[in-house]
Amino acid sequence: MIIGINTDVAAEDKSRLSVCARTTYVDAVVKAGGVPILLPAITDLSVVQHYVAYCDGFVFIGGGDVSARRYGKSAHPMETPLHERREDFDFALIQEVISARKPFLGICLGAQEVNVALGGTLIQDIASDTTTSLPHYSRQGIAAPLHLVKLVEGSALHAIVRTTELLTNTSHHQAIETPGRGLKIVAHAEDGIIEACELEDHPFGLCVQWHPEAMTDRSEHLALFQALVEAARSQSSD
Repeated sequence: MIIGINTDVAAEDKSRLSVCARTTYVDAVVKAGGVPILLPAITDLSVVQHYVAYCDGFVFIGGGDVSARRYGKSAHPMETPLHERREDFDFALIQEVISARKPFLGICLGAQEVNVALGGTLIQDIASDTTTSLPHYSRQGIAAPLHLVKLVEGSALHAIVRTTELLTNTSHHQAIETPGRGLKIVAHAEDGIIEACELEDHPFGLCVQWHPEAMTDRSEHLALFQALVEAARSQSSD
């Protein structure tokens, strides 16, 4: 199954464009039995539908911050904005994927983008906008598990990982505040921060706030990618 992965953008000058994604995203898809394809952020958004038609499923990767204007707020002093080219592309891709009912897994920023695309809002900076003492952002990288996530029994996520408590890594200073249309909350951190959502009435639409691609040595995190690949296989055979 071909799994499209959106990419980050680093524009060094007007004639050169660097497109990148962490190898962990690519390796996780391969380990789960999928064929990863990196999708460069194009400015002709009418071409996005061809990406979506070609791929069987999608991973929306992590990165900086969604512009606050997209969800009706002023920019926070801690905002680290995405490259405009990437942000515009990401939202066009997400809308097309949802419209085409293709399976997707949104990770960290990717989860937040799906939420905003569906009309939801974000906590702009967990450390300054909430009273939590639980660290969600780590300068030590994303590979180390740092806190527990509690899952809703009976959710698709619960069925995939087969546990109600999951040890996760964490590297985000923003989080879902108000869920977007059709998003059901299926996991929280112990301080109440939303850690996962599922898009109802969609073949497979899972958003997680942690980075499972960096923890695929643990079966429960690899299972998220395996579930995506299997959903893509089922969808393509219909």
